[in-house]
Amino acid sequence: MSAIETWPSIKDARPMDEAGFLKFLEARSEDERWELIDGEPVMMMLPPSLKHQRIASNLERLLNDQFDKSRPEFDAMREIGLAVEAHPDFRPQADVAVVDREPNGVYFAERFYLAAEVLSDSNTSEFISIKRARYSDHPDCLHVLIISQSDFGVEIWSRSSGWQGRVLRSADDRIDLPEFGFSCAVGDLYERTDLMRRHPR
Repeated sequence: MSAIETWPSIKDARPMDEAGFLKFLEARSEDERWELIDGEPVMMMLPPSLKHQRIASNLERLLNDQFDKSRPEFDAMREIGLAVEAHPDFRPQADVAVVDREPNGVYFAERFYLAAEVLSDSNTSEFISIKRARYSDHPDCLHVLIISQSDFGVEIWSRSSGWQGRVLRSADDRIDLPEFGFSCAVGDLYERTDLMRRHPR
């Protein structure tokens, strides 16, 4: 995600739930991107960079290529709203998420199996840590990926490992998600970016 800001006028307001958040959005421009993080509406201040979009697009495509071959019940989608039942004050928009091919929910997918965030320079570690922790509280979520824009770097947090994170920093390292029958090289996420042009495999 890109730069974020919580408006001063709502910082001290009563924490919102999904219904309050949707009502709040009715008064906002459709061009604005908002998330609900721990009861506070958070606006994404800048559009994602082209590199950010490319990395997210690569991940979405790689996942869907695999799903089309062997797991047609799944679908990878970009910039999708997610719901975590245990946290009614948390309605994020993930850069990429794996959901059912026919997802439940109107505005927020109620079931998801993977959530991925592409880091931006302006994101705080606290903001990303909150999102990662909330994603992992969803009973169906199997993996959370945190992907760097500035260098080869992918954090993988998995339910099967007790949500203990591991970091991959080489373009040749493998991202293995066995529940999806999925495997790719870290460098595959950075195809058509300046990182791959500077460090061809």
